[in-house]
Amino acid sequence: MKVIDSPGGGGPRGTGYIEVLDNTHVRVNVTNRDGEVTDKVLEFPQGVENVRVKNWPLQSAKDLSISLTPDGEDFMYTPRPRNGQFFVKFVGFGAEPGELPTIRWETKKDFEGKPWLPARLKTFALYEILNPGEVKGMQLLDTITYEFEWDENLEEFTIVGSKRKKYHEHVLRFLNVFGFDMQNDTFHYGNLVNVEVDGVEEEMPNVLVELEDMLKSEKRIAQVVVEDGWVQEETLQPGPYGVTEESLALLLQA
Repeated sequence: MKVIDSPGGGGPRGTGYIEVLDNTHVRVNVTNRDGEVTDKVLEFPQGVENVRVKNWPLQSAKDLSISLTPDGEDFMYTPRPRNGQFFVKFVGFGAEPGELPTIRWETKKDFEGKPWLPARLKTFALYEILNPGEVKGMQLLDTITYEFEWDENLEEFTIVGSKRKKYHEHVLRFLNVFGFDMQNDTFHYGNLVNVEVDGVEEEMPNVLVELEDMLKSEKRIAQVVVEDGWVQEETLQPGPYGVTEESLALLLQA
């Protein structure tokens, strides 16, 4: 399991659009927060119709948040819509290709200028959009700030309350929406990994891997609102009762 201080570096990123020019060429236009514009024509010799970014089929789309690779020749992540309300499913936690879910170690100072006590762990939950149209298959990012602590008396993990109440509330909301059973589900204490945190090596349970498998197996559908490219955490809620991905597709086609 990788522990990093901040998201890895990338290439141009910001708001923009994607335009399919022909069968092998795609224009990507990105404006960063400083107003600098990157306009690239990417080439896909295999044919644009054969290209998928994760589960999103490459196609023309507007009003997106876009991140390119350092060389600017490919997509770093799936583009995502900047605004809207969407049906989604949980597809995993953020990770490098072939790696286990990435933990981000949060030691920055809080709004009062004091360090977090205890320090926090963060990860990105990835939601795949199920709505039909140009955004179907794109992935949304939801920041999950969490603390799972092993309770020797209960012999199970407990969810630790956070000084910032909104973080704790969002962890509970996230777990509930995607099917974690607070009464019956727990994590097994095992799969420990040694990680370096603030220069000191610590032993840490590999909780995200097990949680990812549990939530994916539930196959829950959720609804969420996106503003300026980011999930609005307080809007995350369950989808229609009993709906499956297949029945949702039929419902949205009606």
